[in-house]
Amino acid sequence: MLTDYLGRPLLLSRRWALTAPMQVAAIVFGSFVLRVLGAVGHAAPRLFPDEYIYAALGRSLGEHGRPLVREGAAHFPALLQPILAAPLWGLADPATAYRLVQLENALFMSLAAIPAYLIASRLGLSKRYALFCGAFAVAIPDLVYSAYTLAEAVAYPLALASLYVGLVALDRPSARAQLSFLMLAGLTSVARPQYVVLFPAYAVAAAIVDRRRVVRTQRVLLGVAVAGILASLALGPGRLLGYYSAVLDLDLGSATLRWAVVDLFLLALTSGVALVPGALVGLALARGRREVAFAALATGFAAFVLFEAALYASNGSERFQERYLYSLLPLVPIAFGLYLRRGRSAVLAVGGVSAALVATALHSPLSGYAAGVGVTDSPLLGAVARLQQHVGTANGSLLAAALVLVGGIAAVAAARGRHAAALCVALGLVAVTSIGATAHDVASAGAVHARDVASDPSWVDAQSLGKVVAVETTGAPSYQLLQQLYWNRSIAQEVLLGGAEPTDSFAAQAVRVASDGTLSVDGKAVRSPILFHGYGVSATFDRARPVAAAKTFQLWQPLGTPRLRVLATGRYWDGWLGRSGSIEVWPATPGTLDFTLSLPTTSSPVRIVVGGSQHVLHPGTRLRLRFPIEDSRPPAIGFRALDASAAPDGRPVSVRSTMPRFTRAR
Repeated sequence: MLTDYLGRPLLLSRRWALTAPMQVAAIVFGSFVLRVLGAVGHAAPRLFPDEYIYAALGRSLGEHGRPLVREGAAHFPALLQPILAAPLWGLADPATAYRLVQLENALFMSLAAIPAYLIASRLGLSKRYALFCGAFAVAIPDLVYSAYTLAEAVAYPLALASLYVGLVALDRPSARAQLSFLMLAGLTSVARPQYVVLFPAYAVAAAIVDRRRVVRTQRVLLGVAVAGILASLALGPGRLLGYYSAVLDLDLGSATLRWAVVDLFLLALTSGVALVPGALVGLALARGRREVAFAALATGFAAFVLFEAALYASNGSERFQERYLYSLLPLVPIAFGLYLRRGRSAVLAVGGVSAALVATALHSPLSGYAAGVGVTDSPLLGAVARLQQHVGTANGSLLAAALVLVGGIAAVAAARGRHAAALCVALGLVAVTSIGATAHDVASAGAVHARDVASDPSWVDAQSLGKVVAVETTGAPSYQLLQQLYWNRSIAQEVLLGGAEPTDSFAAQAVRVASDGTLSVDGKAVRSPILFHGYGVSATFDRARPVAAAKTFQLWQPLGTPRLRVLATGRYWDGWLGRSGSIEVWPATPGTLDFTLSLPTTSSPVRIVVGGSQHVLHPGTRLRLRFPIEDSRPPAIGFRALDASAAPDGRPVSVRSTMPRFTRAR
């Protein structure tokens, strides 16, 4: 028999009662369609290097059957998403595969409605309320990550499924249920290693539920867990974690606790506020083995995940790590369902939590968290930033605080018996936030596409030159090269020139320049086509010809062994010089280096020292400089601007310069 959220029977036909699975399927399908529509506007990846790493691994698995990044072995534990996406990357061109992976991710994330529904049903909540929990799980703003080539889409439904199977194993601890939890939690950890905390969360819950009998009731799981721990210690934690081994060096301090509090507050806002106070009371008042098992498992899982996010935030990221926490959101309406069973209980506690949330929102405006890179890992703050773009920062903060107030009022109303109002407010706030997060994501991805992606994203592949070496240069933004790596399979190697920083932690070797201008890596001359990153360093080559260019990159085809001819450090891709820099020449014979300096008519006069001589350039004027080169390896010609201004994108610039050109003496 179908009941309402209070468990009262509904006078509905038997035909209606049999359609619950179909309704869950309808929720999944509806979510899939909406997320696909949202992904259409997400035209380019923007979370680097993560998105590139997953795409590179997927392509490598699809083409070679091995996890490689730039043809180097990658010890990367989170391989489930690349494995699932590998057929798409292997069978289609990058642009088509990108869209197909988005479709796949939209389906995976939408499947989260199923375990959310099953958990609620397992706890004895009505089918109607369980459907609400399923809908809530796919309405949260964090499903915007379905448009990204990340592990979130795969890990999210698996994490909820692991919690469901864990609840079953705690409720009825059979060997089959425990093994099912182990396999599913293990699969979830392969999707996203942070979810390895499912195992200790289950262990804590089992100890709470079974107490002294835990060794007997959970012997299968405990035996496998002990074996796993011993194997991990034998291998070494660093070796086991691979790419994520840096977590072993994170420091635990007072900032971790502060970020845990901030994360809890912002996570409550992400969930729509209205259900949070009642959910906390529902967990505290859990009764019976099944409810206690859920409360213990959910609380333990939340505590471990929150600790991970706070630890990461306190060690350099300094922002709300919603991306690591949103798997907790579907647990809020489920816990609130337990609270509904208690009737009008703990009114003061609910009112106190509600007042604390509202007071904190008024005292700490969301605009402070949404500033700068604060929106990077938070769809909630992305929605706030989008709101502020339309109504201003002050008005946006006030409106956000007003919505929190509405949620708090609805939470108190729920404590006084008006449950439907709280459910509607929570779902409404989550849906509005989700729309705002999607709008912010589409706008941000569009800006990235316009700024960093060429009209033909796979323009390097289109030249059909074979394997290409990417030369990263000093001061160049790594995300620009990562875009080229993402869309072009032919870029097989990354090398670093001068003081360049690697784009990620995978293979990137230093390149040396010989006295004749030859580039070498590990003592071997570079003979491959060269993709030169000319953001703040300009270059010309001998024995090579430029065949294509896009954004801040130039592609050179070798005509023998390429040799550097001129290297202008401090000259941007658009011809502007920075505050200082140098020009190096590799002439085989004597000759002349010349270039022309100029200033637009809208600029102010600039004093600049070039090669030891000071010059003054006035707006609208041009100055041609010539330097005789006689030595086979002449010293660099330095420049230093005594006056500088800021370009629209914030770069410090002085004067414009043509590309320095070397002419051999006759």
